Amino acid sequence: MRRKHLKRIQKQNSFFFRTTCAVLLACNLVAASAQKETSLLLVKNRKSPYSIIIPAQPTPADTRAAEIFRQSMLRISGAELPVLTDQTATRRYEISIGNTNRLKNLAGKDIPDLSKDPDGYAVISEKGKIYFLGGTHKGVVYGVVSILEKYLGCRKYSPDFDYFPKLTDVRLPSIKISDRPANSLRIINGTFSQDPDYQDWQRLDNIDDVFAKGYYVHTFDRLVPWQQYFESHPEYFALMNGKRVHDQLCLSNPEVLRLTIEKLRQEMQLQPEKQVWSVSQNDNFSYCQCPDCKKIIEEEGSPSGPVIRFVNQVAAAFPDKTISTLAYQYSRKAPARTKPAPNVQIMLCTIEVNRSKPIEKDSSSFSFVQDIRNWGKLTSNIYLWDYTVNFSHHVTPFPNLHVLQPNIQFFTKNHAYQHFQQSNTDIGHEFSELKSYLIARLLWNPYINADSVINDFLNGYYGPAAPWIRKYIDHLTNEIQGTGEWLDIYGSPVWHAGSFLSEKNTTAYLEYFQEAINAVSNNETFLQHVKVAQLPLQYALMEIGKNDMFGPRGWYTEQEKGFQLRSEMREMLEDFYHTCLRNKVRTLNEAGLTPEQYYQSTLRFIDVKVENNKAFRKKVAANPLPAPKYSRGDLQVLTNGVQGASDFKVHWLGWEGTDASIVVDLSSLTEFTEASIGTLYDPKSWILHPASITCMVSADGSSYKNLGNQSITGDQKNEEVTRTWSFTNNNGPARYIRFDIKGTYVLPVWHPSAGGTSWFFADEIVVK
Repeated sequence: MRRKHLKRIQKQNSFFFRTTCAVLLACNLVAASAQKETSLLLVKNRKSPYSIIIPAQPTPADTRAAEIFRQSMLRISGAELPVLTDQTATRRYEISIGNTNRLKNLAGKDIPDLSKDPDGYAVISEKGKIYFLGGTHKGVVYGVVSILEKYLGCRKYSPDFDYFPKLTDVRLPSIKISDRPANSLRIINGTFSQDPDYQDWQRLDNIDDVFAKGYYVHTFDRLVPWQQYFESHPEYFALMNGKRVHDQLCLSNPEVLRLTIEKLRQEMQLQPEKQVWSVSQNDNFSYCQCPDCKKIIEEEGSPSGPVIRFVNQVAAAFPDKTISTLAYQYSRKAPARTKPAPNVQIMLCTIEVNRSKPIEKDSSSFSFVQDIRNWGKLTSNIYLWDYTVNFSHHVTPFPNLHVLQPNIQFFTKNHAYQHFQQSNTDIGHEFSELKSYLIARLLWNPYINADSVINDFLNGYYGPAAPWIRKYIDHLTNEIQGTGEWLDIYGSPVWHAGSFLSEKNTTAYLEYFQEAINAVSNNETFLQHVKVAQLPLQYALMEIGKNDMFGPRGWYTEQEKGFQLRSEMREMLEDFYHTCLRNKVRTLNEAGLTPEQYYQSTLRFIDVKVENNKAFRKKVAANPLPAPKYSRGDLQVLTNGVQGASDFKVHWLGWEGTDASIVVDLSSLTEFTEASIGTLYDPKSWILHPASITCMVSADGSSYKNLGNQSITGDQKNEEVTRTWSFTNNNGPARYIRFDIKGTYVLPVWHPSAGGTSWFFADEIVVK
């Protein structure tokens, strides 16, 4: 494995940080350097005397580096440089890539030792030739892209957008540089980072190149499937509150250890080349509290104790592999007595911390600071899993750019040299291209000038609109820093309607974007980049409007003659939707909400049920009462005329693992023909439609007549986001309408947290 340098990286001379591509040279500096006698004229009048030389038996990195250099020269100048092996005769003008026999020309020169730095590189020019040397992984690739960036201004901003200058002549200065990454493993999730070309230019790793397929995280169910063993051997699974549950494993049970090792041995035969295998807890809050596990927890002072002791035993069975496990939620606190084995990787997660302040300086993150320091005392094999995105709303302002650098610096200082950044790296997600670009460079060198990198990206990606996008970013950042408001990865834009998303602030933001649009109106590419950047602001305004439906920022104005839809809000929805379609935006949140689903659910939402709705603003009772944390548990949400959309936090009421009866009082005997109630489907958030609903009516609130029953057949694996349950009334006038709702209680077998408690959510009651 290429993670051996760890602590030594911290002690490297700062020269290696200062020489990275982050400190980008402006074109005038490149031009000035080209005048020196020692400069290299690679291309003149679109022709080149140079050949690219690779070893006779090149590594994949050698071949890839050569191809990047060849293609780049072709794009820049039109010059075609041949790629030859070092078996050809030596030529006067050569670009040597990898461990070629041409390196003998550097004998006696001061060449950095890259044997222990798989991604490190050195680039040396000597007597008209250029030598790219690299470590055993992708060092030469990173050397090539660094030179192209540093001296020629080439950029790969996203998989679909890059910049290569158009030059008749191509010159490089005399070169002698070396560099290596501060972090040995650099992974960013998302569609961007899956693109191989983008990975190479951003110096990123791929999960699938490191971890065994199917064994990245949350693997207990794969190792000891509850569907196979729970009924016959409940003792294999966690004891919680005196009852065996299949949420987690009992890690003190020797049979669980045997089955785990046996399963891994079978799987390793299928993927013998894979080095890292996850043995890690399921994604829930359960953990075994049987007498044996409880004793270990008490000895270690943390529920991580049974985990580490168990994983150490697994790791002992596979000394040539790395066994990865989570320090996550209940297991985040390090054990007091037991050290992870040398071949155990600790996947430490930051899911609980605030995103508006640097972790090290945020008093609310004190427990995490202590945890990472304590883990760092036990092991240097730490894989840091950080979260830099709003999962509930990928497309909403989430001003955390200012914390990315200090957080990565903090992680690296505490022996976390392997990183997984769970960011928003898909089209349309808030500043997805910028954040991925910046994070990638920070993972290579946490001490770059981040502000310069941001400006460089903005100028290249947004063109003349860059100053206005910068104003928007700075305004957002200043506002969140000024308030210190908690920034939650599962937060809602509604929560910030009085701070950085206040009416005053959002008015200014809209003006910035209008100026940005005006600046690039004659360039369709830049225009679409700006319009995509504006999507989060539009989304936030629409969501805030939903929460304040009839208020000053709402979708409707209340007038004497009724309610009037604000035309500017309706136009914003259309612009949002068509910008998403134009730019192939795929999802809007972690649950996979599509722009089409959002558009349709918003249309449903703004179709207020006020006119002729006999339940509008009528009193509602429920037994049991809904959870108070959603819409404050206010039952009048059900009759406020507003139908809940895709966000369960706004205009929805929730019930967990239970049935419920909801009764609306029409105040007097009332004639009506139909009664309906809506429900929500969001399985990622453990929300399913009810199993069934029965509707009943009564004149006195005591004696009820049945209007019918409706149910859902099947396992609800693919349902619509919202569902309206409508019942026809043929029983004459009634005062009370009761909906008896039967929940699903538990999550089905296809769900990642199968067996966990499910929710149902209800919204608007409409009576006509």
